[in-house]
Order: sequence, then C-alpha cells, then structure tokens
Amino acid sequence: MRDAICITGGAGFSGAHLCQHILDNTDWDVVVLDRITYAGSLERLVDVRRDYAERLRFVFHDFRALYPPSVVHALRSCRWIIHNGAETHVERSLHDPETFCQSNVLGTFHTLEMARSLKVEHFIYVSTDEVLGAAPDGVDFDELAQIRPSNPYAASKAGGEALAFAYWKAFGLPVTITRTMNLFGERQHPEKFIPMTIRKLLKAQPLTIHGDSTGRSGARKWLHARNQASALLFLLQNTQPQAATYHIAGEEHTNLEIAELVADEIKTDMAYEITDFKLARPGHDFRYSLDDRKLRSLSWFPPVPFEESLRRTVKWSIQPQNAYWLEDGPEAHPKATNALKAILT
Repeated sequence: MRDAICITGGAGFSGAHLCQHILDNTDWDVVVLDRITYAGSLERLVDVRRDYAERLRFVFHDFRALYPPSVVHALRSCRWIIHNGAETHVERSLHDPETFCQSNVLGTFHTLEMARSLKVEHFIYVSTDEVLGAAPDGVDFDELAQIRPSNPYAASKAGGEALAFAYWKAFGLPVTITRTMNLFGERQHPEKFIPMTIRKLLKAQPLTIHGDSTGRSGARKWLHARNQASALLFLLQNTQPQAATYHIAGEEHTNLEIAELVADEIKTDMAYEITDFKLARPGHDFRYSLDDRKLRSLSWFPPVPFEESLRRTVKWSIQPQNAYWLEDGPEAHPKATNALKAILT
C-alpha cells in the first residue's frame, strides 16, 4: 500500500494545484476531502484524475460537522494532512461572518480531532497573511508579529491557528502552521482580482482598483498557487512538526501594477478608477506583507518566478477553451456534471 496524504479543500483553486503538485513530485496517494461549495469544483481535478487515476481518491464531507466513523475509516491510510479547506473571501465574510466561523474555526477543530484519532505524522494548517492585519509601508511582518485581524475572515483563520497550536501543546499533535499571501493561477474563482481583471479587460470594461483617499493603490505580495504547493510539500518533507509557523510570501506589487501587467500581456488598453478602500470595502487593509526569510533560510525558493507565473496564467486564461473559468455560475461550466462522474467513478 502506498503512503497517502489527505488534502482538505482539494477541489478548490489552491487545493487542486496542491494535489497536482504532490502527485507530480511524490509516489503518494492523494485523498481529496471536500464538500463542494460555490468555490469548489471537481472539474479542476479532471485532468489530474486522467493522469493519476489509481492515486487520486475523493471523500465527500462537510467538515463543519463532526467526521463520522465512515469518513474517518476512508482516511485511515493517510499519514499526513494538509488542512487547506476554508472560506476565504473577505467581502463575503462581512455579510455572513457565521459561515466563516463555522468553516474556519469549528471546521478546523473537527479536522484536528480527526487527525488526532488517526495519529497522523504531520498536520499542516494553511493560514493567511491577513491574520496580522495591515502592514505599514516598509514593514514585512515576521512569524512573531502580533495577530490583529481586521475582518471576520481573518479572525476566523486566526482562530484556526490558535486551535492548531493548542492541539500541539495539549495533545502532542505534530503541527506546522503556514501563512500565505495573495495566490493566483489557472482555474481561480472569478471573484478574485486577477481573473476578474482579465475578464473585464477582455470585455473592455473599466476596472475598480482599491486604494486610499490620496489615489495610491493598495499593495500585496503575489504567489502562484503551484509555488505555494511547492513550499507546503517542502515543509512536509524537510521540517519537524513542532507548531512552528512559516511565511510563504511572493513578490510585492500594487493592485494597479498587477492590472497593468495583465493588460500588457493581453495587449489591450486599460480604463480604471481608484476608490478609497475604507469606504468601498470596510474590513480590508491597504497593504499586507510578510517576511519569508525563515522559510528561505531552509533553502526553499519559488520554483517559477513571478513574471513567468503571471504570464502563464494570463495566457492560459484567455485561450478559448479555458475562458469559461472567467465567468461565474453553473451555466459557465458545462463540463461540471461530467467532471463529477469522472471523479466519483
């Protein structure tokens, strides 16, 4: 029997990239655990399933509920767990904070309990830069920075971090915590900034860029999802799980710079306006930034540079056969039903 790893949220954007990366770079089986929300689609795993039919399995479960014995039994072969599944959209968390607490706090508790019952060898909790709140200009937060979330999403992820640390401290569960910045890549949900920007540029629609009252654009560090996957696998294979936290950062660009780079790649003009984020999106922060020197000191570096990652993403997204990923709603995904059948059979 091959070694197996459980990826929660494996049908989501970053989770599917993580599944692909682990299957490409190990001989492990991958067990995807997902409940298929609006942001999850088994269609992301169709190509993965085609290439790795014998090594990819799917287990349906909503981790907001306790893991029933049947699901725990289905995961019994998993030596490792990467808890990647989460609600992640700040704006949605402002309108429905309860769902975020149920998924990201209660769901993490249930997943930790399942991991403890299975006696897994390493549990990675995937968190976010947003737990630390706004970063002043010129400041990159390290792993010891104070947690100061600005919105329910960030607070719920901070709660998950606290639970993961407590399970290491109280029960000896072998835990690692990671914080990642803005991810992008192929098959990302169209509510996110880069696919939304591509869609609007292709339709010659004006962009709304969030900034401040002076007209400055907000800033983030940007990382392709496969680079995050590379870092997670590296930590799993090269570190001892002792509740250490590692930052996986990326390359800093303003939102306006990202939009301009996308427009240059598409070779189109760009119309935009900068709006004051405090008025347009309460609970958002002007700038996020992480210091990732701790991880880089272990000799991990992003395998694909930012510019090449962005270029590949835009090129893939504008190809006619992939353009439906830029649209929202089930009518935009005609292959979804067949994808479900392909994964479950």
